[in-house]
Order: sequence, then C-alpha cells, then structure tokens
Amino acid sequence: MADMRSIEERPSAPSAWYLRAPRVVKRFSGNERGVTAVEFAFTAPIFFLLLFAVIESCLQFFAGQLLESAVDEVGRRVRTGQLNNTMTEQQFKDEICAATAILFTCAELDIDLQVAATFDELDDPPLPVDGEVDHSAYSFTAPCPEQIAMITASYEWPVFTNYVAAYLSDLNNGNALLNAIAVFRTEPYPAQGGGC
Repeated sequence: MADMRSIEERPSAPSAWYLRAPRVVKRFSGNERGVTAVEFAFTAPIFFLLLFAVIESCLQFFAGQLLESAVDEVGRRVRTGQLNNTMTEQQFKDEICAATAILFTCAELDIDLQVAATFDELDDPPLPVDGEVDHSAYSFTAPCPEQIAMITASYEWPVFTNYVAAYLSDLNNGNALLNAIAVFRTEPYPAQGGGC
C-alpha cells in the first residue's frame, strides 16, 4: 500500500510529442496564465467586425429615415402652399438642409423637384448609372396649385467599414446612395406671382 492514490489522481504518462518537444514548449504545457488573453485575441477581430457592421448599418438606416422625414415634412409644406411657386431652388434646398443638418452636409445633397399634369407623366427619379451619380440629372420646377409633384432627395452616404461596404454601397467610390422620394398633388391654394 505504498501508493494509495486512485487512477484519477495519478499523473498521466507524458505523450510522445511532449517528450520530443523543445524545452521552451514544455514550459507552457501546464501554464494556464494568459489563456483568456489568447482566446480574446482569436475572437476579438470577429467581435469588432460584427460590432462595427451593426453600428454602421444602424447609422445608415437612421440617416435614411432622417432624410425621408425631411422630404415628407418639406413636401407637406409644398403641398399645402406654404412653399409655393415663388420659391427658388436654393430656398427649397435650404428647407431640406435645415431638417437634415445633424447628419448631412448640405453641399453634397442633391434635390430634384419635378411637376406633371398626371402621375404617369412623372419621370423616374435620378438614379446612378454604372455606379456614378449624374448630378446634372437633378432639376427644379416649383409646382403650381393642383399640380402633381415629385421630390427626390439624394445623398452619398460614406461607408467606413470595408467589409460592410460590399453589402451597403452601390457606387464606385464605396459610398451608399440614400434616396427619399415624395409624390403628391398640391392643394388648390391661391397662386402667388406669375407662371401659374
């Protein structure tokens, strides 16, 4: 009864690789200090990639919602005649910029306002061609009372996370194009000035 230890308590015989391993490797075989840091080093890149992807997607979604809200608000004022046919393109753009200034740079915001007699006569909103935005496709025509109008506001939203850019961007420069569109018929408010 020299050795009463159970089989579980007895040290296991070293495996063949351990016997042939260099001395520096043998030093780490029983040392568990720093295991958490090593495990974190393996999982951290994936964790941060997912974290930044979620943050960027949420920020882009929030920016799109802000742009849509601004177009709806300004569109309501055009529809009711608060912004009537006497407004200029710059005044119209300033109205949308004021509502989106928290996230957008006004100089990079493209605005298109077109009018038509029927909904079928409205042109398609300006869209990117071969991954490029044609800024000359955006035009401005102030609507008169009881006219059909379509507002399109576009903004090139920067995408910072390279991995996410492949899924969020639709332009050659890696940016994502945010579009907000409102179509309505103006109310029969009294026309101001000429042109109606």
